[in-house]
Order: sequence, then structure tokens, then C-alpha cells
Amino acid sequence: MAKRDKDKAGGEAINVGQALDNLVHQFSDPWSFLRELIQNAIDAGSSEIDVHIEHQPPDDPSGDDPGLMVIEIVDTGEGMDRDIIDTRLTRLFSSAKDGDYTKIGRFGIGFVSVFAIEPDVVCVDTGRAGEYWRVLFKGDRSFERISLDMPVEGTTIRIYKHADADAVEDARRRAGRVLEYWCKHAKVEIRLDGRQISRPMALGDRAKGARARCVIRHEEEGTRVLLGLSPKTQALRGYYHGGLTLHEERESEDSELDAALAHLTFKIDSRFLEHTLTRDNVIRDENYAKAMGIVLDLARGPLLVALFDAIEAHTRAQDEARSSGGLVPPRDAELDAHLRRALYRVAKGDLELPKGLGARPILPTLDGPPCSLDEVRKVHRGRRTKVWVGAEASPVTRALRERGDLVLRAEPDTALRFALERHLDEALPTTQELCTALELDPQSPAAQVERPRWQALRAALTHLLGVQGLRVSALHLGHLDYPGSPVAERVAITQGSFGELTPTAEVGELGSGWLTSKRCVVLNADHGTVAHLLELAGAEPELAAYLLLKLFYLHGAEGEGLDSTLDSTLATAAAEARWQRSTP
Repeated sequence: MAKRDKDKAGGEAINVGQALDNLVHQFSDPWSFLRELIQNAIDAGSSEIDVHIEHQPPDDPSGDDPGLMVIEIVDTGEGMDRDIIDTRLTRLFSSAKDGDYTKIGRFGIGFVSVFAIEPDVVCVDTGRAGEYWRVLFKGDRSFERISLDMPVEGTTIRIYKHADADAVEDARRRAGRVLEYWCKHAKVEIRLDGRQISRPMALGDRAKGARARCVIRHEEEGTRVLLGLSPKTQALRGYYHGGLTLHEERESEDSELDAALAHLTFKIDSRFLEHTLTRDNVIRDENYAKAMGIVLDLARGPLLVALFDAIEAHTRAQDEARSSGGLVPPRDAELDAHLRRALYRVAKGDLELPKGLGARPILPTLDGPPCSLDEVRKVHRGRRTKVWVGAEASPVTRALRERGDLVLRAEPDTALRFALERHLDEALPTTQELCTALELDPQSPAAQVERPRWQALRAALTHLLGVQGLRVSALHLGHLDYPGSPVAERVAITQGSFGELTPTAEVGELGSGWLTSKRCVVLNADHGTVAHLLELAGAEPELAAYLLLKLFYLHGAEGEGLDSTLDSTLATAAAEARWQRSTP
């Protein structure tokens, strides 16, 4: 049996007037009242909250009555007695939560937000310490208390509003969006029509294919943080209190803080954070600054360690795959970009690497194990050694390593190379700046066929080079087409000695002065034109030699070429040599 309490609240509580109207309609979405009620339930200690929305059809479907929408919010919190009802539920701005950072709602206006959807009746059943009450609110916001004989656990709020089935379905969708945004990370179980809404905090937008990298978790008294790296400059930042959303953004009005948070995505649930009165932002005060200090400290320390951990693991996996002959995973461009940004900030003095990170083997090398930043700096400072970058292992990279140089695995135009150069404050040479030549296998069938032809061509070439007075130590037939070769398309190159590392810029050099060092000429046995000229040399070695030298000069050192005078000299010398050879 319910017994009506004849005493009604005073006129001020029954007719709240314009002030109450302003509070009721302060939120942009009327359905945000669900957030307010769930917030109150969590503050009351509820471990689970169920929201149900249903449609009760009219008794006469043919009439004008659309039926009734019933919204029920059930919690298992500590409930309310009469004193709480009179001093908190039915009065504005009397919240006892001020000064208590363990509570979320601190403005005492949460419950009145139920009138934002203009209900016909709101019924609140609640009980505490042996008292059980029903409070009925009418559409005009007047209310009355009713004492209940039956026990009530926690608090159940039922909101009644005339609506048809379509309107109820739309309300259910709107309620789902509100709960998914504001309550998705609540620490208690929240369900909408039996569907779980609350879930653990996570970073990344799976629906958009975005993922956070190197995610770290941090907890301290009153604060928990999820922090990761994002490819986006302005990534998601979420602010929460007690698991409920306070605000989510991608940039703020603080440009200096935005710059410090670039490419960082985080969610922070902290006792230091509060929402504004209108719930559309967080209060940017000293407590907010404390919360951001926690995030920035994590970004400068543990997050950098996590980045180095991820790069080291990926580099190790690549190294192991190469050693076993398996499929080598490609270089992780995202991690490279994050490393580049970190090293760039270190070079600028905006960031200091935590102790020990410089010794971590995170940089892949060619023909060797991964190395650390400390090793790179040590080799870079050496007088007899250098740091190089290259895209793939080759005879050049092996020769560099044998003489003590360090060759990092990086494309010439990648972010990693840029980061290293910014870090070392000096441009790094690439392996494309060097070349070499490889011996022919003397036992190969090709070498056996080419030997007599080559001897004839070499004799003709020696004569034509001698006519020019060039200082040539020897002529060789060799391989120039090896992995990563910058001279694979040349018909010939020159070297100080056959097979040595030669600067690519010098492969066209030949001199005639006494002070000029002798150089050897290496013909490219892998070049199609050279193969054709070798065949021609069997019958016309002088013509083959002339054509080969002409191509060599035409594709020689940059800025040089074959002028008409030299061309005429070579053609005449070749013709005379042929005439002498053919004359008895």
C-alpha cells in the first residue's frame, strides 16, 4: 500500500520557473539526460545500470492515442531517504558533492535534465535505511512524495511520454548514441535493452582503419592513462572522470600544448578533470594542467621506450627472417616516421632521450646485425670510418663493412635517413655513390667463348687509347650488374685498380698527364651492346673498339662527352689500324 504524504514541497521547489527552464534545456541534445542519471547512479555506488526503452501500444489502435514510451533506468546504488529527496533530488544547487573529487556530478542539476524530452510523468522509486519512497513528477515539474510499504533496492526511474512506435525506435537509436559516447568507458556495467555499452578504454578507430602504435598504460592514484602514437598530427584526445566522457577533441585553443601533443593520441581518466557547467568541455585550470603534465611526462619517457621496443622487435624479426631465408617483413614506415620525429626533436633540443635508449639496437644494417644510435655516433666521429645508408646488400656494402664502415639499411629518401642526418647534423652518403666491378668466372662457358674475341677487342682498344696518350694500367672484362649497382647500364667504367670501391662520379675519368694516376678500364660483360661488340670484334676488332670508346665517352663523366675532333681522331686511328692489320 502506498500512503500519500500530505505535505508538498514549497512553491519554490514545485514551480522552478525560468531558472529551471534554462537548466533543463542547456544541453544541445535532450537525450543527454541519460548521461546525467547514470552519473548520479555511479555516484550512488551502483555497480550496474540498466536502461530499457519500450513502447506500450494504445488500448484502441484506431484512436488518436499513439501509445506510451517508457524509459526505465535501474541502478543498484545506495538509494535515497526523505532527507536526500528533500534536500537534493527536488532542489537545485544543493549537491553535497562539492569538494569531493571522487564524485563526478558536482552542480546538483543532473536529475532535472529528464524534463528535456518533455515527459508526461517521471516516477522515482528509491529506498534507503528502511525508508522506501516514490516521487512522482508531473509535466509541469510539480511533484509529490509517496511512502511505499514494499522494499525498494537502489533507485529506479521511469519516464513516461506519449509516443508512437516509430518515435520510440528513434528514441532508442538516440539513446544508444548518447550512451555510446558518454558512457562507453564507465567502470560499471551499463546496458541498453540488454546490450552491453560500457567497455574497457582502448585507442584507435577500427571503423576508420586507424590504429594507435606503441600504446602504453599508466595508473597512479586517481588517474589512469592510455597513450599511443598516431600517424595523424591531430589525433583523438579523450578526457574522462570515473569512466564517463567529459570531452573528446583533436585540438584545443592552446597552440603550444597542441604542438607538444602532435601525433599523440590518448585517453585520460582522472580525478583532476571536471566538465564545464554545460558539459561541452573540460575546465582548463590548474588541475587540468596536472593531468596534462602526467600525459607529457609519459610521452617523453615510457612512450619513447615503447617506440624503441617496437622498432627493435621489428628489426630483429627482419634480421631473423633474412638469416633463415624466410619472407622478410617490409620496413615499418609508421615506426620510421615516429622515430624521425623523435630524433628531430632531440636534435632541436626539445626532447631528451631517456637514459639507455641510445644503446638499443634499433637501426637495421646491411651485411651486419642491427646497431644503436650510440654506435652510429661513434663510427660517425671516427677518422677512418664512415656511416653509409643503402637500400640492399651488395658487393659494395660487404666491402664497406670489411673495412670497418657502418652501412645502415635505409632508402636514400626515407624518413629514417632524414632523422639520422638531423640527429648527426650532417648529410650521410649513400652506397649509390660507390661502385665496383666483379671478376668473370674463367671457367664459365661465356668466358670461354668470349676469350678470343676479347683478346682481339682488347688489342684494338689498347691501340686507340694509346693514340690519345691516356694513362691506362689495364683493360678488363668484368661484371658491373650486381644488386643495387649504379653503373649497370654503362658499357664501361674506369677504376684505380680492378674491383676496388670507386666513387660513381669518377667512373668516367681518364687522364694523359704524367701527374695523372693510371686507371684500368672495365668493360661491362653484362651489357647487351658490349656482348654485340665482342661478337663484332671477331671480324672487325678496330670498328668494335671505336664504337665502344664512342659510347664510353658519350656516357662518360657529367659535363664531358665526345667532341667532333676526338671522334675524328678515333675513327681515323681505327681505320689505319684496320688497314695495317689487313695489309700483308
